Amino acid sequence: MKERLYEILNEEKVHEIIPFLKELSVEERKTLVPSIKKMDREISKIVMTKNSYHTVGSASQHSIIDIASFVCMDKKNFGKNYWSLFRNAEQTEQILEWGCPDWFSDFINESVEAEFTAFNYQDILGWTEKGYVEPRPELLGHHLSNYPSDLDEYPETLTTHFWYLCEFPSKSLPFRKEWFPLVQKLVAEGKIERKRFLKECLLASNRNFNKNVTGWFMDAFTALKPTESELLELQDELLAGLASVQSKAVNTILTHLKKMAGGNIKTEELSHYLPNLLSSEVKTVVISGLSLTEKIFQRKRLDPEMLGMALSTAFVSKDDGIQTKAAKIILKYIPPSENIKEALSHYSDNILTNVRPLLEKYIVEKQHELEAISPEKLFLTTEENKVKVLESFEDLMFFLPLAMDDPYSHNCDIALDGFIRFANEVDAESVKLIEPVFLKACKTIAKWEVPYLNVLLCNLIINYGLSLLEKYPVQLKNLEKIYQKTKEEEDAREAYSNYQKKLGSMDQVGAESPAMKAFKEIAIFIDQKIKLGDSIPLLFTITHSPCWISPVTLVEKLEIYQNKNIEPNHLDLQLALQRCALDNTSEAVKLAQEKLKGEYKDLLLFFFGKNATPKGKFNHPSWWMTAGITRSSETVFKEFSGFGYDSIPEEFLSGDYKWKTIDNKKNSYYPVELNIVIPKYHLEKRKEPLFVEYFVAGQKELSEIPALMWCFPNTPANALAKVIKHCLFYSGIAEVYERNLVLNTSQALYQIKKPLDKMGNLFLGTIFLDSDKTIRGTAAEIWLEHVSCQMMDNMELGRVIGLHEKLEWAPVKRLTDLMQNHMLNVSKNHNIALEELISSILLQMGEPVTNLKKLLEVYHEVIALNQSEAHTDVIIKLNDWKENSSLKKICNLLLKK
Repeated sequence: MKERLYEILNEEKVHEIIPFLKELSVEERKTLVPSIKKMDREISKIVMTKNSYHTVGSASQHSIIDIASFVCMDKKNFGKNYWSLFRNAEQTEQILEWGCPDWFSDFINESVEAEFTAFNYQDILGWTEKGYVEPRPELLGHHLSNYPSDLDEYPETLTTHFWYLCEFPSKSLPFRKEWFPLVQKLVAEGKIERKRFLKECLLASNRNFNKNVTGWFMDAFTALKPTESELLELQDELLAGLASVQSKAVNTILTHLKKMAGGNIKTEELSHYLPNLLSSEVKTVVISGLSLTEKIFQRKRLDPEMLGMALSTAFVSKDDGIQTKAAKIILKYIPPSENIKEALSHYSDNILTNVRPLLEKYIVEKQHELEAISPEKLFLTTEENKVKVLESFEDLMFFLPLAMDDPYSHNCDIALDGFIRFANEVDAESVKLIEPVFLKACKTIAKWEVPYLNVLLCNLIINYGLSLLEKYPVQLKNLEKIYQKTKEEEDAREAYSNYQKKLGSMDQVGAESPAMKAFKEIAIFIDQKIKLGDSIPLLFTITHSPCWISPVTLVEKLEIYQNKNIEPNHLDLQLALQRCALDNTSEAVKLAQEKLKGEYKDLLLFFFGKNATPKGKFNHPSWWMTAGITRSSETVFKEFSGFGYDSIPEEFLSGDYKWKTIDNKKNSYYPVELNIVIPKYHLEKRKEPLFVEYFVAGQKELSEIPALMWCFPNTPANALAKVIKHCLFYSGIAEVYERNLVLNTSQALYQIKKPLDKMGNLFLGTIFLDSDKTIRGTAAEIWLEHVSCQMMDNMELGRVIGLHEKLEWAPVKRLTDLMQNHMLNVSKNHNIALEELISSILLQMGEPVTNLKKLLEVYHEVIALNQSEAHTDVIIKLNDWKENSSLKKICNLLLKK
């Protein structure tokens, strides 16, 4: 059988595959499944050509395998192939006539989850008629929504299946454009019941559809122009729709409820939905909710407290317009009863200062005065963030999988430290623990896309496992089989010209970028230490999360090297210096003076700030240069002038890059652009290259940014500049890769917890305006913590934001929403800092920009809270801006006129 199948496949005899399969029994077909899978793998291999690629197999061969798979396999083995077999409808029908699998009906019903299928609604009806499929309503609704034609061919299409379409529309392709006019026509002709369809449209608001589908139903409802009597009849569905998570549905329903505000609207039921509506984060929903409430008060007599209690929730929002509108409705229609006063008291602290006078009869207590908080002192190395230390070989084996799961975390450092200490402490019993770790390493490295640090770590584990296999062949007999399978996959991939080798001796592993070369050099160094049984500790492994080395530990480790008269690896020591926490070095200075001598002592006394300038013998220029950059990147030490690093652009050493926000008039897609200049630099061959050189050479490489942050926590400017250059030049970038990279970078900056340099302020000020809400929230968290610890330069941060918004780099609303929801009224200290921040932003402004009024309203609020006055230089700008009609009122408030 196998030979015959191979013959049909090799000679591409498509016409013979069905007769061949017909002759086989059910059991015989089952026995062919492994062979079919193997043949499928063989013909699916990719062949690269100069300009494209294709599979080994021809179209005929793929067709043969598709037919054989369908006939011989069960549903699990066949998988979810909703495309290939069904491209040839005639061929599919032939197979189904004589050999419809018992799983076919379930298989077709599950196609609602598929992104694409090669069969449609009409095919399903034909298969149903012949008894091949028992269609579920979900199947019929899903496929009908992609088939807006020949609706009169089957009577059940409009009488039954159309209503399935309303309940179970397609998830992947919501609605074809033909449906909209078609439904209107069918309703007008009476072929679709109007009242029922209107009801289904409203029910769609709470059916957990995606926003495109929900929006389609809302648009369909509005397009049919329901009359007031129809709206009254559908009132229960309209009110229920107010609980929808889709703002389009809520806004559409509120628009229609306004039309019946003076009629028999069920105000008591509405009052139950109002609190959620008026506390919504979507401004249009809140405005519409207030507008509906006002119309009901205008047109209908009712108990004012019923809706008045719900109205108080509008003060959850710190938007001046919303609060003012809500206050005016309360003032006009609702008497100041005890119940209303009680309801408003819950939001008293949130009511804006310029709104409070409107509600003086309703607010009993005074606004709670915020206390000033004592400045926090952040220490980079404490007992709380001290990382665990592995105690044995067994600990190492249990910990290595964690390091493989997250190679850019401090888990990798803990694992490498354990490797050096315990790699040779293994016996015939404990060695068995390597097998699951080895298997995970092989599975991880066998993936197409693997983070480079994972490639190195996994390769380190695999090479270590193979060395143990030679010593313990009986205990580790499975390792050879695991490795050979991985190696075969690697060998097959090496045929691709752009493939970087991942498996083999450490020096053979590919390194595409200079940054990768630095990590590879360290990995080779570690690999050699393991092979030689060298347990002298690595210097660069962190002692405190996320990326810090205790200065005391650095002294203690260097003492070991000194006593053994062994010179550290130059990259190992540089990385250790770069990661050293320099906020509290007094104990380390004493220890260095007592324990170290010669260049080690001179180097660390300079590095820890005991010596203001470098003194002693400079035998290792890279050590001294790294110490100088890390300690004080903005300082140029004349003692280092002869080291030979003059060819490295100054920006890479100082972290001070030139940037500006520019009006890009020629480019309508990027009208305003953040332009940062990063010099070009190619890695130079030298005896002792600086660690930083590897990371600034090759500008397009971004995948190592997380590692770059953890390698240079004292001087993250180069990492931030790269992210700004490639991911933040425009405020509207929506690509997932860039979003994730910016988010990861902002979270890393939050974890580093150091005062920001110029690039830090540029990065933070820019992500304050980012289109992603989570990124903006992270920016606010960084600001809050830095203000609490008195290490935020609000004038510089405000200058950055102001220069961006002067040209409207991003909508000002992003900034004002962030200020109102995350930064305002946190503490007295934060309000003072926020006032300084906004003052600095406004000082950069020229002509009024869109939504400047909103920023001035926040400024007015924070000044009122601080009981202060507008900045002297801002007053000059306010006098100019008050000539603008939309800004006149708020400017006069700030000028106290």
